[in-house]
This record gives sequence, structure tokens and C-alpha cells, in this order.
Amino acid sequence: MIPAGIRAPFSIPTPCITAALIAIGLASTAPQAYAQSAASAAAQPPSGLWLTTPYPEFSAQAGKNVSVPLNLANRGLPPQRVELGVDGLPDGWKWEIDGGGKPVTAAIAGSDGTVSLTLKLTPPTGDLGKAVNFAVSGKASTEALKLPMAMTLTKTEPAKLTLEPKLPALRGTAKSAFDFQVDIKNDGQEDSTVNLLSKAPPGFQVTFKQGYGSQELTSLPLKAGESKTLSVSVQPPDNAEAGQYPVAVAASGGAANADTKLLLDITGRPSVSLSGPQGRLSGDATAGQERTFTFTLSNSGSAPARDLKLSASPPSGWKVTFNPEKVEEIAPGGTADVGVSMTPSTQAIAGDYMVSVRANGDGASDSANFRVTVRTSTMWGVTGLGVIGASALMLAFAVTRYGRR
Repeated sequence: MIPAGIRAPFSIPTPCITAALIAIGLASTAPQAYAQSAASAAAQPPSGLWLTTPYPEFSAQAGKNVSVPLNLANRGLPPQRVELGVDGLPDGWKWEIDGGGKPVTAAIAGSDGTVSLTLKLTPPTGDLGKAVNFAVSGKASTEALKLPMAMTLTKTEPAKLTLEPKLPALRGTAKSAFDFQVDIKNDGQEDSTVNLLSKAPPGFQVTFKQGYGSQELTSLPLKAGESKTLSVSVQPPDNAEAGQYPVAVAASGGAANADTKLLLDITGRPSVSLSGPQGRLSGDATAGQERTFTFTLSNSGSAPARDLKLSASPPSGWKVTFNPEKVEEIAPGGTADVGVSMTPSTQAIAGDYMVSVRANGDGASDSANFRVTVRTSTMWGVTGLGVIGASALMLAFAVTRYGRR
């Protein structure tokens, strides 16, 4: 209660306050409600039928079959049956629409589904460079579809071959495997069967294989724009001298030709042989006595033989030494003599024994089995005769002195 004489402060009736609050609330929520409604409308995908292709304009070779992918899409509609056709092609053209690998004249696109189709065209020859406009049509129960397209006829380019070695030169000895990887490509617009040819020095063998296969080839098919990798193996003769040898490789298919050069850098290879005295592999020795034999090392290879070390595998109790123990180098076509001293065991009995002699060097080696005929020393024979004679004298002395009983 307000005391008398005091004026009450300004006040607003309760109904007015309530109405004002409601108005403020509506004013603050109205823009938000509008924004949500607009976003929902924008998020909804479009509905309908579409007939599309990723290649509406293209070029093709006159007289060659052409395939163009098509898509019939249904978005948000019940399943739709669509009659298909092609309009606007000049006379002499052939067309076909395939679905699932067979010709079709209609297709059904399920709800939110897509049907993949292929348009096949066979243009006639002529009219090169001229654009042909046509349309793929589709007719549904409620709407008609039209896909404008354009194709330009071009001249068929003949096969064009290229040969490109990955490594045009390889180095090795005459015993090495020279395997070149060569890329062959058909840059033309026509398929071709390519014949493979080679020209190498006398005695060199050249073979062709595809990639890392094992089957030898004389030709191979190449589609337009296709490339393959060839393995070209070159085997030089064993007696090829050190030097550089070129090998020509060629490919021929119809009017198209290609060639390339390969290079073999042969460094040479030593070839060592070991022989006994005067070419013999046998000799005589006396038990317990040293005997020296002269062995000969020969290099018939195309490169120097270096660091040849001599070794032997004699019978037990034998001693074998070499002079020199190591041959530093033998030039191609050269020889070197080595003294091989053998001492049979003092306990060796007369007979034949085998000694294996080996020369082992850098990239070359050889061995020889040398037969040694051992004879016992004459000193042992004299000693034996002396023992026998002494025994006979002692027996005669005993008989003379004591007589017979």
C-alpha cells in the first residue's frame, strides 16, 4: 500500500507486458525459421531423367567403328521406361545402342538408378574434316530426352613404329650375357603385325623375347597406340676379341619401319691352360728325393691372365714347392714356365702316385693331374744284399766250426 501524499511509480499492466514479450520472441525467431527452410530446399537433390555422355564431341576415323559410353539416370522418380533412338545421322551411317553386351531399343531406369549404355557408330568413308551433328533421343511416358552430339571424321593414319633401347650399350666379357631392353611402340592408328630383324657381326647370335618371357619371337602384334618391351639377347662367340661391336635391330610392319643401334663393349677374357714337361703329364721320382718338373702356363684368351697362384694336392707325406709360387701376368697368347719340385715320402713304396696341380687367378684357372712313378733308392737294395751276405757268412762259419750233428 502506498502512503498518502506519495505518488506511485510508473507501471505497465501485466497483459501489455505479456504481449510485448510474445512480439519480441516472434521477431527473434522468424529469421531463423526462414533460413532453415531455405537450406532444406537447397539440400534437396533435383529429380528427373537424364541422358548423358562424358564425350559429346569427338573425332573418329572414316570407315572405323566407334563406341561412345552413355548413361541413363533416374533421380527421385518411379522406374521409367525410355525408348531410345538416334536422330540426324546422314545416309550411309550405321548406329546401334547396346546394353549389357547386346543391342537394345529401350531401357528401364529404376528409381535413383543409372543404366550404362554404349552408342556404336560406323561412319562411311569420305567427308573428312566435316563435323556431323546428331542427337541421341529418349522418350519416356512423361517427358522426352535429347542428347546433342557432334563427330568429326579424320583420316586413318598408317602404323608408325618407334624403337627405343633403355640402355643402348652394355659391357662384359665374351662369356657374358648381353640382354638389352627395347621399347617398341605403334604410334599410328592402325593395328599392325611387326617383324623383328637384326644384323650382327659374324658369330654373334641375336634372339628376341617379349619382356621377361622365355619364348623366342620373330614377330609380334601391336595395336594402334600400343607399346611393348622386348628383350634382345646378344651372345658373342667365345673367342671374340676385346673391342666394341655394333648390332642393328629393326622392326617392320607394312609400310612402317623403325631401327635402332645396340653396342657390345667386350673387355676380353683370359683362358689359362696348364701342361706338364714337354706336354706330358707323367714323370719319375725316387722315394725321399726331390725331383723338379717344368710346367707351362699358357694364356689363349683375349685378355691378360693375372695373379696366377700355384697349388698342389699331393699324397700324404709328400712335399711340393713351386718356383715361382705366383705368376703376376701372362699376356694373351703368352706362356710362363713354373718349376714344380716334388719329394715323395721316404716311406713310399714303388708304384704310381697322382699329384693334382692347380693354377688359380683373376678370372681364369686350370688344373692338371700329374702321375708320378716312384722308385725306391738303390741304397736300400745294397743294404739288403749286405744283410743277406752277412747272414750267409755267419751260417758258413757256424757249420765249419761246429760241424754237423
